[in-house]
Amino acid sequence: MDSLDYYPLFLVFAIAWLVPLTLSRLEIGKLPAVIVEIIMGVVIGPYVFDLVNETPYMAFLSKTGFLLLIFLAGLEINVNKIISSFPKGRIKWIDFSTNTLLVSIVIYFGSLVLSIPFAWLVSLFIPLDIVFFSMLLPTVALSITVPILKADGELKRKFGQIMLMEGAIATVMSIILISIYSGVLKNGFEVELLLFGVIFIVFIITYIAGKRLVKMRTFQKLLYRLEHAASQIKVRGTMALLFLFVIVAQAIGTELVMGAFFAGTLLSMFVIKERSALLFKLDGMSYGFFIPIFFIMVGVNLDLSALSQFQESIPFILVLIVGFFLTQIIPALIMVGIFGLKKALSGGVLLTARLGLTIAAAQIGLSLEVIDTADNAGIVAAAIITSLISPLIYRTLSKKNHEEFHNIILLGGSKSSLYLAERFKMHNLSFITLLQKEDVMPLFEKKSLPFQKLKQITTKVLDELEIRTGDLVVILTESNTLNRELTHHIHGALGHSKIITRKQSADHEMLSPESKIKLVDHDELIANHIEDIVMRPNAVDSLSTSFDVYRVEEVLVTKPSIDRKLVRDIAFPPSGSLVILRRGGEVFIPHGNTHLLIGDVMTVIGTSAALAEFRSIMEA
Repeated sequence: MDSLDYYPLFLVFAIAWLVPLTLSRLEIGKLPAVIVEIIMGVVIGPYVFDLVNETPYMAFLSKTGFLLLIFLAGLEINVNKIISSFPKGRIKWIDFSTNTLLVSIVIYFGSLVLSIPFAWLVSLFIPLDIVFFSMLLPTVALSITVPILKADGELKRKFGQIMLMEGAIATVMSIILISIYSGVLKNGFEVELLLFGVIFIVFIITYIAGKRLVKMRTFQKLLYRLEHAASQIKVRGTMALLFLFVIVAQAIGTELVMGAFFAGTLLSMFVIKERSALLFKLDGMSYGFFIPIFFIMVGVNLDLSALSQFQESIPFILVLIVGFFLTQIIPALIMVGIFGLKKALSGGVLLTARLGLTIAAAQIGLSLEVIDTADNAGIVAAAIITSLISPLIYRTLSKKNHEEFHNIILLGGSKSSLYLAERFKMHNLSFITLLQKEDVMPLFEKKSLPFQKLKQITTKVLDELEIRTGDLVVILTESNTLNRELTHHIHGALGHSKIITRKQSADHEMLSPESKIKLVDHDELIANHIEDIVMRPNAVDSLSTSFDVYRVEEVLVTKPSIDRKLVRDIAFPPSGSLVILRRGGEVFIPHGNTHLLIGDVMTVIGTSAALAEFRSIMEA
């Protein structure tokens, strides 16, 4: 044990800690942290300063980080939503805009089909194996795309789900096709080549077993009891599931990444992702420890000696880069009808990033002698170059999209808007705050709250916002006169009625029963809060001092399986509590002998994880 050298691990985590801090401090938003981490890995690696080399334990941690990254990518896929959105009959164009799987399949196979004529055309000038390069071109670097999409908050949205699904399909299909092709070239066609189907069988068996297990009341209670204890039972079970599929992949001789992805996809069918405590813990463990090791060690292990023939490979490298971009961007244009041209282009560009799988495929091609060392050097160089430039181009193209489209527009400047922005962020809502007061901006920056600086909030600014029908506009400037002017312009000139503003900022027209504008009475809120402090001081103090931990929500009972069940017979999370039950016009406090009925509105209190569990138990 004493012979272990912890110096490389310290150096790796010093870099992993400093890189995001430096990028954030210098406001270098277009350069993804993972790219900088890879570059820093090259710097400390054997070809520059030779401070870190691959050792067995560093290789193990790095490989585990890669497997966890792919596992989390699978976990982000909303399988149930995809299945529920499958068309019931003849497929129409509208089906593509509602089903991420269909769009992803079209993009991947479009890329694969385009790769064949491109490889043939290049073979007229540069000798190459058409079949091998047709399979090489559609490969996608999930290890690059997933962290970038996650950092941009896109994984939960349709765009991110399409990017994630296409990358997953490309990864799995590339592994299968290249494995079959390499097996055929080595030994001819054998039945063993179809062994990768075993992983699908294990997936189905494990899913059926899991569905039966989670329905067992005793098992549910044990999970809730041990989830937050020292045993961390859900995290341990998750890791066991991951390594089960990794072992299966290892046993059938396919890439371990396929096992990790299938394990993540399987777990995604059982986990409520919104604010799930399990996902928080997995994210913390993976992105906090294992995944940074993987990215930095990618740089450490990059064989720069392969680039010794770089100069003679320049024409091949350029052709390969053009091929990567063309075969990925053209099929991605199918998303123009869904997201617009710029968003579709940015998605195609991001999918162009190549790294681990492409380099691994090149090594397979080298061993099969379908490419030579110069070709291998060219593929490695092209993969590195696309991994560097694709994220930069993506960030440039998508920057305006992130600024334009928000579900909530907060016209602020007051302390109220700051507090509200904090709560919006906690609920993971898409919003932007428009500020004109310099003194409040540092507070927004300190808490990483999205805002846009304006010299002055005017009606002209509102005209340029292009407020959509579904957007909610909250008007909370410090001036009642300005609030009234902005509300009149949005409602009158722009014809938008989804507005919330102060009652003190309203005139007679806004107070009329016909008005759809929501008004908040400032004096009434103060009176209610003081009443709570006087009558319920302990409760108010607990909630105010534990704002980041406990929240109150209303949950509508819609799940048929708990209809008419007693509260005591349901395994509710221990980190939350039922507070009030509203049934029709009746309001009462629920007890163990209270029956729950479809249509009941339950007020619950608890941690974010507990509230997510309450929703999963009571909502269909």
